[in-house]
Amino acid sequence: MFQDDVIARHQQFITRRRAVRDAAEYRDVTADEWAGFEKHFQLRRVEARDFALWLKIAKKPSRQRRPDAPAPGSVNPVTGKATPASNYAARTRRHARAVIRSFYEYHREMHGRPLVNPFPMVKGDGEERLNAHHNPMQPFRSPSRRAAYQPKEPKPAPRSIPDQAFNDLFAALDCNRDRALIAFYISTGARASELLGVCQGLVAPEDQVIGVVRKGSRALQRLPASTDAFVWLRLYQQELRDIVPRGPEEAVWWTLRRPFRPLTYDATRMVFNKTNAALGANWTLHDLRLAR
Repeated sequence: MFQDDVIARHQQFITRRRAVRDAAEYRDVTADEWAGFEKHFQLRRVEARDFALWLKIAKKPSRQRRPDAPAPGSVNPVTGKATPASNYAARTRRHARAVIRSFYEYHREMHGRPLVNPFPMVKGDGEERLNAHHNPMQPFRSPSRRAAYQPKEPKPAPRSIPDQAFNDLFAALDCNRDRALIAFYISTGARASELLGVCQGLVAPEDQVIGVVRKGSRALQRLPASTDAFVWLRLYQQELRDIVPRGPEEAVWWTLRRPFRPLTYDATRMVFNKTNAALGANWTLHDLRLAR
C-alpha cells in the first residue's frame, strides 16, 4: 500500500527513537495496531477527497451587488466574456490543491511527518518533478495524466479586443483625455498604474516614446507609442493650457472637474465602466494590453 521510501523513513524514525528510549517500552506491533496505522492514512486520503469534492460544489461567500449587476456566470452578449460564477473556478481549486500539497510536503521534508501526503503527485517515472529544471526557451511539459483530486486545467479564453469592438469603444469616449489614455494603453501595452504615473518630463513626442516606471522592478523604461496617441495627447494638453501645473515632475493626466487633481486608477476605471455601460460591454483595462 505504501511506497518503499515511506516505510523506510518510518523504520528509521523508530530506530532513532529506540536508541534514546528504554528498550522495555518497545514491543512488536500487533496486526490490529498496524491495521489501525494504515487506516489512519486511508482516512486522511478520504478527507482530502471530501475537501476536493466540497470545493467543487461549494458556493463562494456572497457579497453585496448592485441591482443592475449581471447574474453570476452570465455571458456578456457584446464581448462574449463570462462574469465570475457563484462556484469556485477550476483554476482556484487547482491552486488550493497545490497550496495544501505544498504544506504537507514541507512538513514531510522538514519534520518527517506526515509520512504520506494526502495529495500525491502524478504516478509515473520522472513525472514527480516534471518541470523542476525548466529551460525558459522550451515550452512547459504536461504530465501524462492528472494527479488525484486535481481538476482539469481549463483552456484560457482569448482576452484581446477585436478591431471593430475597439473602434466602437474608442468612438464612445467623450473627451480627448480618455482618447489619449486609451490610445497609449493599446499602443504601449503598459499597465494602467504605470501609464497613470507618467510625468510630463517623460513624454518625448520628438522620439515618439513615453517613459514609464515598471511595477515590479521600479525601473524606468521608454516605450514606443503610436502617432495617434501623441496627437490626442496634444489636443488634451491644449485644453488644459494655463489650467493645470506645468513642469517635468508634474502629472500628465488630470481630473476634468475642479479642483484639478492627478488622475487615479479608480477614477480611470470608473470612466471605463461608464463607457462599458453605454456599449453594454464588460471590457477591462487589462484587455487593452492584450489587444496590440
